[in-house]
Amino acid sequence: MVKNQLAICIGLAFGCTMAIAGDDLGIRKHDVNDFNSVLLGQVKEISRNAKAAREEMIGSADMSWVSEMADKVIAQANADEAQLDRSPPVSADGPEREKKHPLGEGNRTLIFVSWSMGSTAIKDILLSFDGMPGVGIVFRGIPDGMSMGDAVTKMHLLTQETQSTVTVLLDPLAFQRHDVSAVPTVAIESPNDALIAKAVGSSSVTYIEAAVNDGKRGDLGTIGSTQEIIEPDLMEVAKQRIAELDTDAMKKRAIARFWDNHKGHPLPPVTESATRLLDASVIVPDDILDSQGRVVQKAGRINPLDMMPFDQKLVVIDPTQPWQVALAKREYADHGENLTVTVMATQIPTSSGWDLFNSVQDSLDAPLYLLPPDMAERFQILRAPSVVTADTKNFIVREVAQSAFEEANHEHQ
Repeated sequence: MVKNQLAICIGLAFGCTMAIAGDDLGIRKHDVNDFNSVLLGQVKEISRNAKAAREEMIGSADMSWVSEMADKVIAQANADEAQLDRSPPVSADGPEREKKHPLGEGNRTLIFVSWSMGSTAIKDILLSFDGMPGVGIVFRGIPDGMSMGDAVTKMHLLTQETQSTVTVLLDPLAFQRHDVSAVPTVAIESPNDALIAKAVGSSSVTYIEAAVNDGKRGDLGTIGSTQEIIEPDLMEVAKQRIAELDTDAMKKRAIARFWDNHKGHPLPPVTESATRLLDASVIVPDDILDSQGRVVQKAGRINPLDMMPFDQKLVVIDPTQPWQVALAKREYADHGENLTVTVMATQIPTSSGWDLFNSVQDSLDAPLYLLPPDMAERFQILRAPSVVTADTKNFIVREVAQSAFEEANHEHQ
């Protein structure tokens, strides 16, 4: 059992097909958690280079559209939240608990403002409530034509001028849930965001606190002059921008760029058919021990094929050559029950891209993969087309010339 795990680990280390292919190829997958941790640790040095190469290939994928779509989903989720009851979310641990609010626990006093009130009025509010806990100044959004960075800078300059510690919030949801349509408005809300009382037309909390102490609740009406809110609702702006996104075009651009970043591993053509044997042995630099410190494999040369057969047939082709696609189709049909065939392309030109890739898959009626450089190096695949199989000791690399393929085809007809 330990030796079998050792063989699998070494196979993974050298980028064999079972390490990169999935169930759709009919290849049995192994759970790395089943392996002896000591074996995996000591094989780490062997696997580092191959693993890095594979990760570099995967990491180079053009995923910019995923980032754009993620931004969309986050914005939409925030927009949807405005339509829901503000019930406490379920924590990762299971029991429900409330989100921590920037103004802390307990009742909160929100002073709704807008830049329509002028900088002087906002500075006065900052100074009036400096040092008071649970009080925050709330904006609905940012003025038209102003960037978020500029809006933050503008507010920061006021707080620097006043040296006020009052928390400033950008919270359009608070405007929505308390139906604030003019400023200044003062609202007192409970920890679960429910309105206790609000008054429009004043930034003073004296009146509203006295009313609450007298048992009054809800909308206390307008008690002073008001100003319009010049900042558009940030959520409405987000929804509008989402609606204007051409996601289909974004996807098409990402798909079109895909083959610019996936060049494959182009190889020269085979000019003369040949077959060569490749020693499957690898060098284990140090003794490999099990968890009890017993030697499982001594340092030295080891052949994974002694412990686990290579039940694959790798067919490497240049898909721009129709005869090589025909060869792959023949090899796929002649693989037998004991072998799993994987067809790998040396290149997909950007000019033909997905059209070529899909047409080859349709012709084969099987998946097509790009040849990773580390796999070409491991199996010494030097030219295309090449077919890799194995006997009990060696990998067998068979190179097929076009003339030999056409002659064999002629004989079959």
